[in-house]
Amino acid sequence: MFDRFRRQRDVKTPVAASRLRHVVVAGGELDEWASMSSERWGERIAVLATVAAAHGAHWVSVFPFGARPSTGPTMEPLVREVSGVRVCVLPHADGRARIAETLRGSTDVVFDERSVEELLHGEAGEPDLVVVLGSPDRLPPSLVWELAYSELVFVPVEWVALDSDRFDDALGVFFGRERRFGGVDE
Repeated sequence: MFDRFRRQRDVKTPVAASRLRHVVVAGGELDEWASMSSERWGERIAVLATVAAAHGAHWVSVFPFGARPSTGPTMEPLVREVSGVRVCVLPHADGRARIAETLRGSTDVVFDERSVEELLHGEAGEPDLVVVLGSPDRLPPSLVWELAYSELVFVPVEWVALDSDRFDDALGVFFGRERRFGGVDE
């Protein structure tokens, strides 16, 4: 189904004014991430940032797909700015644990939706789009909050196979959707 949305487009050509500010990508496992070299991470971050910038986004957050704990070396978060896009790689596999950890560190905050959003996403705000890599019959447990408030696009590829064309296609699906916000056709 996803392949029918594939289109030819140069990702370096900017798109007109965009409603897309923050994109989340959910894919891969922590062991797989930890085994990637710094050079490979740099390449992956550059691809995500370049494509996101072409679609007008300013932030890309990357989370592993699942809650399976890493059996190998741990990985620290990565934050890079490329092409005017801030890419944050956040190795938090369990969304509930991430939310609990974030809230535990904030003692002077009155908790409501807005304050939780600010704590979780900061200046980037809630994601407009979550790109889920892999099978469309599973949701990533690493994104408890994001899945409730963001649009989803499923891309049937593994983390290692995500390239600029597939990511560009996923963002194109987002822009190709008709949003009626509860309205119906007349």
